[in-house]
Amino acid sequence: MMIRKGSIIVAAGAMLLSGCANWDVDGTAAMSDKGDAFAKALHKEYIERAKFEVHEADWISVDFFTSRAKLAAEGMPPAPQMPSERSLQKDIPEINAGYAKLASALSAGASKVSPVACAKSQAWLEHWMEQAEEGHQANDIAWTRGEFMKAIPDCVAKAKPMAAAPTPAFHIYFPFAGSSLTDDAKKVIADIVSFFSAEKPKAVNLAGHTDTMGSDALNMKLGQKRADAVAKALKAKKVNPVSITSYGETNLPKPTADNVKEQENRQVTVTFTK
Repeated sequence: MMIRKGSIIVAAGAMLLSGCANWDVDGTAAMSDKGDAFAKALHKEYIERAKFEVHEADWISVDFFTSRAKLAAEGMPPAPQMPSERSLQKDIPEINAGYAKLASALSAGASKVSPVACAKSQAWLEHWMEQAEEGHQANDIAWTRGEFMKAIPDCVAKAKPMAAAPTPAFHIYFPFAGSSLTDDAKKVIADIVSFFSAEKPKAVNLAGHTDTMGSDALNMKLGQKRADAVAKALKAKKVNPVSITSYGETNLPKPTADNVKEQENRQVTVTFTK
């Protein structure tokens, strides 16, 4: 995202004062790598993406890529950013499909046998999403898309399915006491549809949750309504859940005391059985 309003210097100063910006690209590049070969390669790839954004004077994206490079250097490589976390303007179906391919390859252990290709795929996918969110630089969108498309085949080709390979879990959040899908929830639905189309799992499992405000009986019904809302949206996209469960305020994703409002617990968790 480019900073377009006001002075870049003023915006930069405000972000520095917030204490949350990480624009020290050279310092992050010089960090010693503590992780495996994939984390090391991801550190390098994110630094390259950050350097490009420095030249673009896009300080929000510099912060994004530099912060992720730091995590990789510290041996904690971040998972690929989900498309639903960006307000994409271009290439939405292609990006969703690319994310599904990469997520599947990483869950199958591809980063262990092809660390450089998988690191390139992840960094270029996220840069492609960043450009597609801006939506106005056609050449940069095409460039980042092309680099991802060059990298992903070598990442996917080396993936060897593991007997107990985990599948991603998707989390759809709801407002307090609500059971209607928000705009953000609909973006996650799109990610689920893309994953389902690419991986063709045998089963889709929905678990409805609530926080601990209100009675047990009402929360059990609310959890069911939330799961039913997700099921309806998925069925409209030809994805048919085979298991719909309401936990209400039991089996909390984030344990709390009774009568506590907690956004993390107002969700439907979507998992898959291969």
